[in-house]
Amino acid sequence: MSDTASVRVGHCCPNAPNVDVHVDGDIAFEDVPFKQISEYAELSAESHDISVTPHGDDESVLDLTVELEADNAYSAFATGMLDGVECTVFADDPGDIADDQTHVRFIHTSPDAPAVNVQVADGGPTLCEDISFRDESGYVAVDAGTYDLEVVVADSGDVALSLPEVEVTGGTAVSAIAVGQVDDGSLDAVLADDTQ
Repeated sequence: MSDTASVRVGHCCPNAPNVDVHVDGDIAFEDVPFKQISEYAELSAESHDISVTPHGDDESVLDLTVELEADNAYSAFATGMLDGVECTVFADDPGDIADDQTHVRFIHTSPDAPAVNVQVADGGPTLCEDISFRDESGYVAVDAGTYDLEVVVADSGDVALSLPEVEVTGGTAVSAIAVGQVDDGSLDAVLADDTQ
């Protein structure tokens, strides 16, 4: 057992500038733009003070303390609009993955989008249901391959976002992260590799 944890950060705040993420006073992730999910970094398994500042600025827009457990992986995402930004932390634990499957999850970080389902297009199966802002679906095992996916409004079934030709590789884990806003047409999805 190691004494470290794996941590990555994501900029999911639509109206915030590029940011620097400070860990215990030192910059750990620099000049992170909107929609970017960083690579994993190793941090000691203990409590850390985190602050987020606009790139090159000293005045923080977000401060928090996180407790990291050894041998675990975490995604720490800045979510919401700037006047109500929060750090939402997800545990990245896709479990044991078969060589011919991918473990996929959906993370909802669009501040003005309603709860959604994710389904395979053209009448295919629903992969996850009723995911609200700042929530995640948990990992779902799917066969490796290429899929046309749709993010649909849970209450109405209206398509909010189409994700054509999403290729997933066997033996890996992937997060599909909804970013941007519905009202201004910037809703999008970012795919992040969760494989450790």
